Amino acid sequence: MPTKLVNGHKHFFQDEGEGPVLVMLHGAGSSSISLQHHFSDLSANFRIIAPDFRAMGKSDHLSEIPPSSWVDDLAELLKQLSVDKAFIYGVSLGSRVALKFAIDFPEMVSGLVLDAPIIAQDASGNSATAQVFNVDSYSEERKSEMMRLHGEDWENVARNYLNIRNNPDLQEYYNLRESFPLVECPVLITRGDRDDNNHKLIYTYELLKGFKDARLAILPGIGFSAAAGRPEEFRGILLGFLNELQQ
Repeated sequence: MPTKLVNGHKHFFQDEGEGPVLVMLHGAGSSSISLQHHFSDLSANFRIIAPDFRAMGKSDHLSEIPPSSWVDDLAELLKQLSVDKAFIYGVSLGSRVALKFAIDFPEMVSGLVLDAPIIAQDASGNSATAQVFNVDSYSEERKSEMMRLHGEDWENVARNYLNIRNNPDLQEYYNLRESFPLVECPVLITRGDRDDNNHKLIYTYELLKGFKDARLAILPGIGFSAAAGRPEEFRGILLGFLNELQQ
């Protein structure tokens, strides 16, 4: 599997298929492995590039990073891969990175797909995240999944992530409430219909109202991520959106 030295750190990424580039960004404390069940279908028409964020997956595991690292790393990786423009998908934390990337590098984004988007954090979100990454409470199944995503160092990855995301400067950097209306490319917002303290439905409607060109798909009976909860239905919606943009 390919790796590159990006901004001084080893970065792992998956690169499959040919055609227009679709970047896929995973969620918090996760890795590109969580998205790879989509690759075989999507890579028939697109080149899928799915990096592991700095401090996660098979990229370098770090306890601290500058607030802009994930956005800067994506820009540098695409530059090294000679990708001038791409469609960008992100889920949960990945949606925050994707949205900030579209704000800072609009010339590189053909279209944006935000799955279970988060545009800011508050006390309830902070509390929910602390519970999710409390490794002392993990079941054996959860431990096995974290090892699959990150390797034997998974426990440090989880603790490091909490340290990184609790940095006030990082939360301020990803507070996109005022800046997201600057995005001018077409946007697709997807999610499940169940509300939670991190992926609040109110964020979805705030984004829908503020974007210049946005459409929304809420899939019933599932948690926050449409891609995880109803993968086949999600891929159909995603491909419809991307194909429309290429006409």
